[in-house]
Amino acid sequence: MIQSGIAHMRAIQMQSVASDVVYKRLGGDALSVKAVVGRTIFRSTDVDGIWTRVETRDFIVPRGTLGFEPQVGDEIEFLGNTYEVLAPSGEPCWRWSDAFHTAYRIHAKNTGG
Repeated sequence: MIQSGIAHMRAIQMQSVASDVVYKRLGGDALSVKAVVGRTIFRSTDVDGIWTRVETRDFIVPRGTLGFEPQVGDEIEFLGNTYEVLAPSGEPCWRWSDAFHTAYRIHAKNTGG
């Protein structure tokens, strides 16, 4: 029951708040997809005890939309800006957005392009 509820809410989310983005594979083709835009803040401490804070722009994309797993170095174009998929603070470049693995939450940083 919970899984079907999440699937239903994901469909509503993609219809009502998703934006058009272009996903470009590193050295590959570009794909126009819908994504919900968000953010994640990563905090870490180095060996000297210095804190680092990294904020990423996140793009939530339904699992079957891409047909592949996101990789570091891929790019996402959104509102005239280019975002590079990255792995901040030793974290993976994406994670599942929910317990049922219905969508990728892809971490990216604006490269200014």
